[in-house]
Amino acid sequence: MVITLSGVTGSGKSYYKKLLQDKLNLDNQIIYTTRPIRKGEINGVDKFFVTDEEFDKLEASKKIIVTFEYLGYRYGYEASKIKSNTCSIIELHYKIIYKLKQETNKVFSVYIIPNNIETAKSNLKARKLEKNQEDLRLKEIEEQAKEFAENKDLQKQFDYIFYNNYDEKSTKELIRVLKDLNIN
Repeated sequence: MVITLSGVTGSGKSYYKKLLQDKLNLDNQIIYTTRPIRKGEINGVDKFFVTDEEFDKLEASKKIIVTFEYLGYRYGYEASKIKSNTCSIIELHYKIIYKLKQETNKVFSVYIIPNNIETAKSNLKARKLEKNQEDLRLKEIEEQAKEFAENKDLQKQFDYIFYNNYDEKSTKELIRVLKDLNIN
């Protein structure tokens, strides 16, 4: 089973991915991307950073699937891991949930909604991105929050809507929901 975490930037996807990996002993699926590596990131740990040419080859050979573009960079998931029987966890851009579900029916999808959108924006600003990247992502937070709130079909693609208060109670609730799946 693949557990997916989606939500606006700053909603807690990366935090919960790492926490759930550790608490529930989930395999980490590492995404391939053409995005440049950021300070503090480690190739092969945070993401697989590849050139456009390498990405093209991986996609053509079907080694990566569920590919998409986000803010000018390309992303894709390793086919063997998506189709594996091991229980793993990924961060997933919300718009590609449809594509993922075409590749596998072994998915439990979580959409994270921050109870305070300003906290999500503050989390983004704390990343100290270049000004143009920060502005694009702040705009994307607003657009995604609006689209998700209005698009009932999109909401139905997610098995669980998780309201993140950025506290211990929220964390315990998400862990409880996933433990109830008997994934281990």
